[in-house]
Amino acid sequence: MPTGADFNLGTPEPADEHGAESAALFCEMLELRPGQSSWRETVRWVKFEEDVEEDGNRWSKPFVAALKLHALMELRNCISSGSVLLDLQTNNLNEIWNTLVNEWVRMDLVPASYHEPLVATLMQPYRHQHQFQRSIIARNKSSDVLDPASSSSMRKYNQSLATMPSVNSMSSVDTLSDALSSSPTGDKTNKRFFKKLPPGSEAASILVAELEFLRRPLTGFVRLRDASNTFRGLVEVPVPVRYVFVALSPKTKGNRVRELGRTMGTLFSDELFQHEVSKARDRHDLLTAIDDFMGSSTVLPPGEWNPKIRIEPPTQVQSKESRTIQKKILDGEDVDDHSDEHTGHGAEIKRTGRICGGIMDDIKRKAKWYLADFKDALHIQTIASIIFLYFASMTPLVTFGGLMSTLLKGRMGAMETILGRAISGVFWGFTAGQPLVILGSTGPILVFEVIVFNVCDQWGIEYMSMRVWIGLWSALILLFMVIFDSSFLVGFITRFTEESFAALVSAIFVYEAIKKVLHIAEEEPIQTNPLTNPDISHLCDCLSVNNETVTPFGENFTNSDCLKGNGTLIGIGCNTPHYVPDAFLLSVLLFFGTFIMSRILKNAKTASYGPARLRQIISDFAVILSIATFVIIDFLMGIPTPKLWVPAEVKPTYEGRDSWLVPFFGGNPWWTALAAAVPGALATILIFMDQQITTVIVSRGESKLRHGVGYHLDLFIVAILTAVLSMVGMPWMIADTVLSLTHSSSLRMESEVAAPGERPTFLGIRENRVTNIIISILVGVSVFLGKYLVMIPMPVLFGVFLFMGSNALMGLQFTDRIKLFFMPLKYQPDHIYLRYVSINRVHLFTLIQLLCLAVLWVLKSFRQTAMLFPIMVGALCGVRYALNYVFTRQELKALDDLMPEGDKKKKANARKMSNVTDKLFKVDGAGVLRIPLPTGNILTLPLEDHDDRHVTSSPSFADTVESTKMWRNLSVLKRDAVQDEKNGAPLNARWTKEHKEEEAKTLLKEKDEE
Repeated sequence: MPTGADFNLGTPEPADEHGAESAALFCEMLELRPGQSSWRETVRWVKFEEDVEEDGNRWSKPFVAALKLHALMELRNCISSGSVLLDLQTNNLNEIWNTLVNEWVRMDLVPASYHEPLVATLMQPYRHQHQFQRSIIARNKSSDVLDPASSSSMRKYNQSLATMPSVNSMSSVDTLSDALSSSPTGDKTNKRFFKKLPPGSEAASILVAELEFLRRPLTGFVRLRDASNTFRGLVEVPVPVRYVFVALSPKTKGNRVRELGRTMGTLFSDELFQHEVSKARDRHDLLTAIDDFMGSSTVLPPGEWNPKIRIEPPTQVQSKESRTIQKKILDGEDVDDHSDEHTGHGAEIKRTGRICGGIMDDIKRKAKWYLADFKDALHIQTIASIIFLYFASMTPLVTFGGLMSTLLKGRMGAMETILGRAISGVFWGFTAGQPLVILGSTGPILVFEVIVFNVCDQWGIEYMSMRVWIGLWSALILLFMVIFDSSFLVGFITRFTEESFAALVSAIFVYEAIKKVLHIAEEEPIQTNPLTNPDISHLCDCLSVNNETVTPFGENFTNSDCLKGNGTLIGIGCNTPHYVPDAFLLSVLLFFGTFIMSRILKNAKTASYGPARLRQIISDFAVILSIATFVIIDFLMGIPTPKLWVPAEVKPTYEGRDSWLVPFFGGNPWWTALAAAVPGALATILIFMDQQITTVIVSRGESKLRHGVGYHLDLFIVAILTAVLSMVGMPWMIADTVLSLTHSSSLRMESEVAAPGERPTFLGIRENRVTNIIISILVGVSVFLGKYLVMIPMPVLFGVFLFMGSNALMGLQFTDRIKLFFMPLKYQPDHIYLRYVSINRVHLFTLIQLLCLAVLWVLKSFRQTAMLFPIMVGALCGVRYALNYVFTRQELKALDDLMPEGDKKKKANARKMSNVTDKLFKVDGAGVLRIPLPTGNILTLPLEDHDDRHVTSSPSFADTVESTKMWRNLSVLKRDAVQDEKNGAPLNARWTKEHKEEEAKTLLKEKDEE
């Protein structure tokens, strides 16, 4: 029967050009059960399966679909022998059903008289779970709630059923009553669930039913040329429909047609199957897609697993790319394998061989992303990151500034540190190659400053002027390194060096946070037993400046009044400490409370309570909420805990400076400018290692950065900042490892659209320049906000320190390997490196790394050896190179990154491998391959002529199964089932004449072979 729909039954040309990637697919299955007159949604898939709980009238928890092997084979037979309509061109649902039924009639699967009842059956109302309402109002709805086409089809359906043989279980009146009482009400699309689907999603609809008037199963697979969203109510979400699969059968035991529909839906939820079926040109391509799915499936032993148990969705699934590579390997295709090559850190560190070639490439690479670095910041997450990082930055600046002022005898202090951070941060934010890196005054820099100051103090050299020349020499050396692409040395920084350095800095953060809190006990000691330490402060008097008048203290005259008048305190009660019993205890509570609350709120996005959007916002603002909470608690308690202090006036800390510019000599002899080259070279090593290692850690492949990195450009910016900050007498600012890692972590992006049961996917870092720039501006403005910042307790900020340090430690593989020391083998997690490296070798690698970490800790702890710290950080690369002689290449590949090899070594290895191959495999002139065996014999293999060679892919799963005795026995059963058709036995699939002939040929061939 001709229809207005055009379709393709299989042509060699591609029928659909959907693009390189197939759209994400939402799939649902509708069932028409006996006694009902509407199709009801019972199963749906986005990635995992969800079933409608019959008793609870709700969706089940998402689970991994478990399929029966027989159902997979049965589905393959249905596609092989049933109706397949590819690239049907229509946007009318009635047209689809008419075309499909016409095809069944044409294939002689059903008589022509079945056309009208089958179409009427397929056109029954489609009822979705979200529309279901058991109410009296729904039962009293009139027929106008149904689509006109559906109501008309239902009348035809009832009239047709009355004339069909062996159909007496449903009357027209009962059918109409049931349809009206269970008709959907309200909006027919599920807008709420639609938000969970990826943009551009399409739909697949599966209809399954058991019909008593059928004598054999009917299946139809339809792919539309253009996905249509005009099929009113066919799927529950407003997305265009691309695929339709129909499975109708007589009454069967166990409702096997439902299993057939579940199997089809599970295949539709598979990414590789979606891609292959979207490109299928004919029936054979569909069968190949099913074969690929079957070949990649895993069979669970029935005696070791209960099929009734629903499998929880895994935390991680195999990626589409890795499955594609595995498929190519199984098919015998060539796969580009660069796994043994060291890809390094990308093209950013390749030596160009041109003067300034590296920095020019960096500028070109970053220029195309410059505007995007500002546009991508338009998100609420950046606000949370700015506020969090502002407080996280202010704490070390004030702490280091105060400590620097003490150690350098007031030459530089908190004011210089804050202004230096603000100036360098803004300039860095606008120009850096990696704006995710946060600049700061780090511990190694402070140690270096103190050592140089002590040397200058001993030699009578003005420190600030000497420091100018040290900074200029360091900047000059850094510029030469930029000109000659010396940043290629970053390629030798592997995970071993990165994690050793990151673990050291993170451990210092944790250690310093705890140390600072314990130090509060010295200033505000705890009075453990007030009775044994009575208050004797009243036994103190003030002796006037002329040593004549002794004034006792009272309400109108205090210790501070005495000291202001240049008086002297006399008496045994003058030097007693002022006990504030609660200050230290409250500080400890604020410290741990901030840390614990930050950790709990940060994990809120994975909690089971509350809307997903709210949980995400709480997670983004976790640290800010924690700081605000405990600042309020401290304010309400009214106990004098230590508070954040910011200088009130914008002027140099050192009273001997009358301007911000430092004189180049300041009384120093001229030769100090030349002598500064030696400490300048040491400072260069420190700046280069600290800066580049931090950038490497932030820019690792796991971060999925898209905007690229600029190692040469970053070094150039740091060189300029070092020179400028030296001349204005401010601390040098280089990459702060923990702050940079915290900055990246606060900008993590995860997929907002996640299928039910699927964990949000990490998408990368929200790369931008705005956060760094605004944080730096706020730091600079802080000098005018002192009266407000003084309300923030220092223990709260120390708790943020602890949170940042512990977070950075928990994200390291090094930390995971340390935990393995304390775990029995049976409880150890399934880390990928444990599959390829024995546990003893893993422990050995970890112990070596721990030893290096301990050496670095000792070096930085003593002033006498602190100068060696930057050299030892660089020596970590040498230790890593020495590990090549302790561990195999495969072990290092699993535990670490492979170090780059020189061109000469690569060529030598290639020649060595070629010589070994030539010795092992020899081909003579007759085209015979001769392989020497260990026994002394030679294996001779004749080679085919070049013209006769051809590449054959591995046999498909179905071809392999069909060649086995089990499949032949199954085929015989199917053949016998055809003979039982007259007795009313249902067919699992249409057994065509071609199948019978193929089986006969197979049996004859086996007989001849016997």
